[in-house]
Amino acid sequence: MTYQPLHLKYRPQSFAELVGQRAIATTLTNAITSQRIAPAYLFTGPRGTGKTSSARIFAKSLNCQHGDFPTPTPCGLCNSCTNISKGLSLDVVEIDAASNSGVENIRQIIDRTHIIPVNSRYKVFVLDEVHSLSSQGFQALLKTLEEPPKNVVFILCTTEIHKVPATIISRCQRFDFKRIGVEDMVQHLNQIVNEELIDITPEALRLIAQISSGCLRDSQCLLDQLSLLNITIDENWVWEMMGNVPEYELLTMVERIAENDSDSVINIIRNLLEWGKEPLIILQNLTSFYRDMLIAKTSPSSKEMVMLTEDTWQQLCQIAKSWETTNILAGQQHLRQCEVQIKLSTQPQLWLEVGILGLLPAANSSNSSNSNQFVSISENPPWTNWTTPADAIVWAQKKLPNMSVESLQEHWNLLIPVNGKKAPIWVETVQQLASSR
Repeated sequence: MTYQPLHLKYRPQSFAELVGQRAIATTLTNAITSQRIAPAYLFTGPRGTGKTSSARIFAKSLNCQHGDFPTPTPCGLCNSCTNISKGLSLDVVEIDAASNSGVENIRQIIDRTHIIPVNSRYKVFVLDEVHSLSSQGFQALLKTLEEPPKNVVFILCTTEIHKVPATIISRCQRFDFKRIGVEDMVQHLNQIVNEELIDITPEALRLIAQISSGCLRDSQCLLDQLSLLNITIDENWVWEMMGNVPEYELLTMVERIAENDSDSVINIIRNLLEWGKEPLIILQNLTSFYRDMLIAKTSPSSKEMVMLTEDTWQQLCQIAKSWETTNILAGQQHLRQCEVQIKLSTQPQLWLEVGILGLLPAANSSNSSNSNQFVSISENPPWTNWTTPADAIVWAQKKLPNMSVESLQEHWNLLIPVNGKKAPIWVETVQQLASSR
């Protein structure tokens, strides 16, 4: 038997099966029932939320041969429905605008609109990733969208609506697909689990829904991967398969940062690296966690704004009470600056440790006891006597005698200037690294 991935096997075949888009499903169903079919539709929203699936369902509804008129419940068995599902229909054409973006490609489509449907009521053109069209391509499409031939329907799909010209948008009926809610996703995944007899805990299933960030396809693909383990799938397996840092590790790290416990912070980082977590992923996950902590601090009732489990959210709300909002904001900004360094460095582990240690209260102290600055620099900073980069290297070698001149030189070359200057961020980096050793 041919293997079929879960996201294809459980692709919705009718508007009733569309997950998490009730308003859109109802509107399109009523349009078909009342036979008020617009010449052009624009489906926009994040990836994995049902845009292309809805376009196919709509095409089937218009052309299903089970009755004499369009139906909101296509049979899925007639020649028209099966050919559309297989991509073999002569009257329903799906086009990847990303690879067919030129004006000539659009003119070919326009020429095909003048050919009457072969064995269907409507000729349907689905343009996926329509934002990728060139400006000339959009211009060529404009007139046809406004006054298309009879029984021709265009469905434009995009994840980047801001790249679609206003003149195109105004000629379409626009439908905004939202991210799939956690409860809707859990319910859908439960149906798959029951059908496929997958052994997974309810907590792990909910975690899959939460970390998929509203993308149903991502959740189905992750569940598909996990099902190959052939064991009881719990939350730990989900975290390991994702490659992300588990929430409980991020919670512990934030607690140790607040306690100024540099040894524990270093141990957490190195354990994560030993588990195969990438330095950049660790930093990005911590940055996102700081963002969640900011929401927990400023709006503890806004759980729907974060993708955390309920237990983690409750613990984070408690932790956030002991943090100042300015410190959370400063920490997030600091982590984003460190992300640039990690991407460019040949020693990302080093920069990861330096960056996270820079969040400790000891690293943030200054001459003023209430200062929130990250670096404590005296009134006469060391770089005032430097005339060349070599002076900065010599100064750093005194602070870090175990590092070679070549290694320090490499780090200096990779350093990104802040406000046009390397020296202040160099001193901050060396001081933080020296304090961690």
